[in-house]
Amino acid sequence: MDLKHRLLRESFGYASFRPGQQKLIDAMLGGRDVLGVMPTGAGKSICYQIAGMLLPGVTLVVSPLISLMQDQVAALCRAGLPACLLNSAQTAEERRRAVQQVVRGRYKLIYVAPERLIQPDFAQLIGRLPIGMIAVDEAHCISQWGHDFRPSYRKIPQFIRSLPARPVVSAFTATATAQVREDIVQALGLRAPERLVTSFDRPNLYYEVRRTYDREAQLVRFLAPRADTSGIVYCLTRKKTEEMARYLCDNGIRAAAYHAGMEPMARRAVQRDFVGGSVPVLVATNAFGMGIDKPDVRFVVHFGMPRDLESYYQEAGRAGRDGAPAHCLLLFEEADIGLHEYLIGKDPDNPALTDEEVAWLKKRRFARLEQMKRYAFTDQCLRRHILRYFGQDAPDFCGQCGNCEASSVQKDVTVEAQKILSCVYRTEEQCGADLLCRVLHGSEEADIYSAGYHTLSTYGIMRDTPPEEIRAIVSHLISLGYLVRQENPHIRLRLSAEAKQVLFRGARVTMRVRVSQRDARLARAVGQSERPELSRALRKYRQKSAARHGVPPHAVFSDRTLERLVRELPQTEDAVRAVAGADGRASREAKAILRVIQKYCSVYF
Repeated sequence: MDLKHRLLRESFGYASFRPGQQKLIDAMLGGRDVLGVMPTGAGKSICYQIAGMLLPGVTLVVSPLISLMQDQVAALCRAGLPACLLNSAQTAEERRRAVQQVVRGRYKLIYVAPERLIQPDFAQLIGRLPIGMIAVDEAHCISQWGHDFRPSYRKIPQFIRSLPARPVVSAFTATATAQVREDIVQALGLRAPERLVTSFDRPNLYYEVRRTYDREAQLVRFLAPRADTSGIVYCLTRKKTEEMARYLCDNGIRAAAYHAGMEPMARRAVQRDFVGGSVPVLVATNAFGMGIDKPDVRFVVHFGMPRDLESYYQEAGRAGRDGAPAHCLLLFEEADIGLHEYLIGKDPDNPALTDEEVAWLKKRRFARLEQMKRYAFTDQCLRRHILRYFGQDAPDFCGQCGNCEASSVQKDVTVEAQKILSCVYRTEEQCGADLLCRVLHGSEEADIYSAGYHTLSTYGIMRDTPPEEIRAIVSHLISLGYLVRQENPHIRLRLSAEAKQVLFRGARVTMRVRVSQRDARLARAVGQSERPELSRALRKYRQKSAARHGVPPHAVFSDRTLERLVRELPQTEDAVRAVAGADGRASREAKAILRVIQKYCSVYF
């Protein structure tokens, strides 16, 4: 067994490499630059971690977020591998001790933020070290064509040029279109890199979009049967994360908020509790999750539409990294679009940009928002929409997303569309979607009476139509271009020129409407066991063992091993070890795990 396979088995606990990993590792060990585009859960970090351990000298890992560094370094230290981090969240004493150990050659992997690379004290430190490789994680951040461009990443090439000898340069990301990939190569100055772009398909993820009025209630109903599993709820603002965490706690769901505005120690404590399993649901902004070492996230809910598909794919992809089934739900309202349009419309807070660059940047962001809107509104296969966006072929029907599994029919909604368009006209194009729907449904709220909308001929004209259905048709009319959203100064709907075709010229409007869903969807998406009592008992044992040994629950055994134990009911210690394989501590704790299973069997068999 060669060194890279030994490291993979003994330090990381895997029997074999995943597709593409060995190819990239061999290239780095051979002195070649690499570009690896691999979806979340495909094992990007293992590539540069194993190569960094085997290359001569020190590997610098450039990472954009403190939480990412902390998770990866903690996992490496648990595996007995020499790694450290240097960041602004450390105290002066913590940094001093880390630098001392770095100078003594204690570490092979050093994690840093891009801002630190050009600091004089760091340059002095690096000047004393042999640098074997620069590994750039989340490399899409260097591209102005990407969804998460960070100017600080543009300083990396300057740092590389300042080194006495150019090391191997490796770049990794989970989300990159063809244009972004080329920009990464050019911006980092990669030399004839080994390129690997694996499939963006995550077959274990179930995608679903729900457009709804009562998002809070929908969220609670979604989380209730998942109370014992880990998940992330993403919100668009810091304020909303705190409000939503309190709302979930008030409704009996253990949750905590996480966002970049919190004190570092508080953020660290929340992250530790989530990874450790004592807080099952984390409500966060997109500041959380990049590189998080938690493979057993069973669901990711977006409480609000992200600004682009790259962000959505990356954040949703933090579910199911262990390969077991996971659910990715987008709870979407029309107001989400208005928020993003408002934020994009504001001038970027970057004085270095010219007026021409600002206009270009806004145009790019609006184009990406348009792709995200199409995903939210489509009644076609959601998986197909994602894969084709990233330039990969996909069948028209995946059979495992909310749209494919929904039984639906094509319905003629021309009459309803005419009522809605007519109401837009009667209200003089002064209503947003929510107010318009309330007028159509005949709401008796004060703002409708004060505006005089109750006197219109279209007031209450759709009183017998459920509000959700009115909202869905309004959204459909927007996606078809018959209604246009406008801010002047408030969000409102106006009629497009094409709306006359429906109102006066006999154009028909049809849309797909859902009539039922298969009952099995929830159980499969959550990965629930046919023996819930045993599943809960094993989870409880895993949590106690994790606390006893100071490791996260998945380091004891994964959700996939848990489900196999529940399904196969091994009756000897050797049978438990056969099920567990090299997964975490399960083989060493086979006797205790067997007692849990036998106790269940004595009661139920």
